[in-house]
Amino acid sequence: MSNARSFMVLAAVFFLFIGACTYTVNVIQSIEHGTRLAYALKTDQDRKVKAKLSAPGEETYSGAAIVNIIRNIQESDLDIEVNGMLYLRTGNYEDFDPSRIDLSKRYRAIYERDSAGYLIKIVFRG
Repeated sequence: MSNARSFMVLAAVFFLFIGACTYTVNVIQSIEHGTRLAYALKTDQDRKVKAKLSAPGEETYSGAAIVNIIRNIQESDLDIEVNGMLYLRTGNYEDFDPSRIDLSKRYRAIYERDSAGYLIKIVFRG
């Protein structure tokens, strides 16, 4: 009788251990899934020009988007050229005149990078 009781206690402890391990694995997977989801949702919300672009190809921007990029140029740490007019990241843009840029026109972006692949200048051509 003592052996049967010991076997039943051992079986119960074993199943509790297996259940706890399974629960722990499920919690870890849920946390990882939630972290990946939160990262994916927050990735594109910083409203800045990225220092490194992941997708190559030709992109077009409206004139209004370019004006917004120029107004935030000091935060983005890169130079911008629009149809030959250069806007430096060290310039004073408090009295920036956006009338030189056609807001309804679409501009093609050309990216200039340094030797490490970081974006240093964006050239917009209409």
